[in-house]
Amino acid sequence: MSKQDDQRLLVKIATLYYSENKKQSEIASLLHLSQSFVSRALTRCQKEGLVKITVVQPTNIFVELEKSLEQKYALSQAIIVDAGEEATAAQIKHAIGSAAAHYVETRIRPEDMVGISSWSSTIRCMVDEMHPQSVRAQGVIQLLGGVGPNGNVQATILTQQLAAHLSCPAWLLPSQSIEHSVEERARLMSSPDVAAAVSKFSAVDIAIVGIGELEPSQLLKNSGNYYNEEMLQLLAARGAVGDICLHYYDADGKPVLSPEEDPVIGMELNQVHACKHVIALAGGPEKCHAIRGALRGQYIDVLITDFATARALWQA
Repeated sequence: MSKQDDQRLLVKIATLYYSENKKQSEIASLLHLSQSFVSRALTRCQKEGLVKITVVQPTNIFVELEKSLEQKYALSQAIIVDAGEEATAAQIKHAIGSAAAHYVETRIRPEDMVGISSWSSTIRCMVDEMHPQSVRAQGVIQLLGGVGPNGNVQATILTQQLAAHLSCPAWLLPSQSIEHSVEERARLMSSPDVAAAVSKFSAVDIAIVGIGELEPSQLLKNSGNYYNEEMLQLLAARGAVGDICLHYYDADGKPVLSPEEDPVIGMELNQVHACKHVIALAGGPEKCHAIRGALRGQYIDVLITDFATARALWQA
């Protein structure tokens, strides 16, 4: 059989498969070939350039920039949303939250223990966008203190709503996120209810976290549970650029407070680093330094952010 004869058959098979949408079994029957021959022929068509498959990328999908961020910061995945050129902070959070909801809904497995950092308005957008799932997770754990007075009920609501969507139990962390002193933190950490929740941090398979700036968010301010001015000045003096679960780090991702200084009850940075799969939701120009520090500290596996922020992170 000449090369031309061979190519004629390959093109015929490719035309039936790609242009006429026939199944491989139908082509095999029509041309009196084995189905394995048809399968190998289709593979050859691509290798020999007889068939060229192209991916049509819509203008609001940023595959190349996502790949660039993944390579630059050693991410498993970067997801970049199109919030629009003049997007407000609320619009950016909603776009990121919507993308995060889709990510979680399509990735959760029955055996997963999910942790949630409960002081993030972007995570709240994610939970609001989610729907009840057919897959039942193992459980949802609140990773940051917040149950109690001064509006901290938000943390409970977020944790319980996510658990309801994933049809699984919720473990709440019954404490304030920031205690008045390290001594008070130690006392609470030894209480049975708090200790039970904190002991589950090491079992978290997927941690969903926000990234905060040095300046407390409005959500945190409204709670009445955030660092006083003296502590904020100390953090600034030590080069703090952002936080995960209210544990602050510098531009290289290194913690700026020692365990003896940190009054926060929540998943610690070394635990975040050790977690199998950390999904960070953060965007907006004001978050660039905080996100970059978290990326340099290698706390994040999946970053969901907006286009403008992603571009700034790539150019930095």
